[in-house]
Amino acid sequence: MKSNIITPLNEPTFVVLGNLLQFLNEPGSGRDDLSFMTATMPPGIVVPLHSHADPELFFLLEGSLDVYQETTDWNVATVGQLITIPGNVKHALRNTTDGSVRAILISKAGIHNFFRELAQPFDPNFVAHKPTPEELRVLFETAAQHGYWIGSSVENAAIGITLA
Repeated sequence: MKSNIITPLNEPTFVVLGNLLQFLNEPGSGRDDLSFMTATMPPGIVVPLHSHADPELFFLLEGSLDVYQETTDWNVATVGQLITIPGNVKHALRNTTDGSVRAILISKAGIHNFFRELAQPFDPNFVAHKPTPEELRVLFETAAQHGYWIGSSVENAAIGITLA
């Protein structure tokens, strides 16, 4: 079996709800196959309250990130820290700083496929913004198709996140 060496700088960038993602591998056909991505969250961007069966791991390369988990409330993670989010735990992310947050995201094929479905090609003129009503509609529909739960505007507001 031949090993592959991947250079993230050579991989295309996609936009998913204001976040910039690079898909570093294509998981195999099994649901438990691992997916590796780089993620950049510009200032002011949030990932709304949601949950899914698969766990997620974020290793912070740059910046600091507010992380909400229903079991621990809000915490701040900084460079060099690993964020572990178990499956089926309601969680949210937000960048309240003036700089971008960069992380390596490790998950399973299901989350990879969900992001791939939402991903839009990166435009060099991209300006980070909160999701539009149309982007939120697509998010809710895609999440439902994947069996993911997304919090309502009221549920997000209860933890300090305002959706468009």
